[in-house]
Amino acid sequence: MFLKSTCVVDIQVGKWNLNKGSSMKKFICFVFFFIFLTKNSLVRAEMVESCFPKSDLAFTTNNKSLDGISESEFVFLIERAKNAMSLEIKKATGKTLVMNPQWNDPKVDAHATRDESFNPVVVINGGLARHPQMTRDGLLLIICHEIGHHLGGAPKSFRGNSNLRSWSSAEGEADYFATSKCLPRIFSDGAETKGLDFEIDTVNLKHALNKCKDDNCARISLAGLSVSQVFASLKVGTPEPQIYKNDLTVVTQTVYNHPNPQCRLDTYIAGAVCDVSLDLPFDNLDPRVGACLGNSPGARPRCWFKDSDF
Repeated sequence: MFLKSTCVVDIQVGKWNLNKGSSMKKFICFVFFFIFLTKNSLVRAEMVESCFPKSDLAFTTNNKSLDGISESEFVFLIERAKNAMSLEIKKATGKTLVMNPQWNDPKVDAHATRDESFNPVVVINGGLARHPQMTRDGLLLIICHEIGHHLGGAPKSFRGNSNLRSWSSAEGEADYFATSKCLPRIFSDGAETKGLDFEIDTVNLKHALNKCKDDNCARISLAGLSVSQVFASLKVGTPEPQIYKNDLTVVTQTVYNHPNPQCRLDTYIAGAVCDVSLDLPFDNLDPRVGACLGNSPGARPRCWFKDSDF
């Protein structure tokens, strides 16, 4: 009540006014407003997790993706992912999954955030769907990655420069969740009857089947190739990732930001290969729960994950 009678803060327009009062009241009001702005800026910074490094790459509605994804298909794929994963969100968080398709936004981007009620929100830009190397399955993988920031469990990102953990799973973990827990669930939803198309990209399909035990894993690996190639296109000079290659980097500590495109592809394939049940979710504290471990082909790659950190 004291602060309310001392100052008026207009949060929406970012202005503040002091009512008549003592210098001490004005000072207290100023301190209160400064703290509010600081907390507000920290919350906004912590509330958005993008799977894409910053880039000016953009594709308008005049552009076409590899699969020629239309606006109706864009909306359908997002709804399909929502239908497959809403129950998992509800079970894990008690919240409602909110999808926010932005077809007309040309930026190649997608991000995860939360609304005022802490419901998980996923925002997907149309420019991403129109990237020349993006496929339908690749777009589903991106959606799964953003859901993975909410459901991927440990390791969690840090809040800014602090030692406090965020609500959001690290980038590599969101990648791992996308292909180990999310895409397999979407592909088993009965929304399609067509199997893997062996007429498309037969060379990379052969490489995928060399690492996979079944067609579903190979299909997920090809989706991972599409997405990792999109990542590689964001920075000139980045080597194009390949299914038959591996990032041989061994990190000395876990990487929480964006791994390089080949490392991300390795993570997608590892998640697809991992045979731990979809019904065993990841844990928010212990990254061993729900995951393949050690030297297993389905374990998180060491190009971003350090086991001994946990």
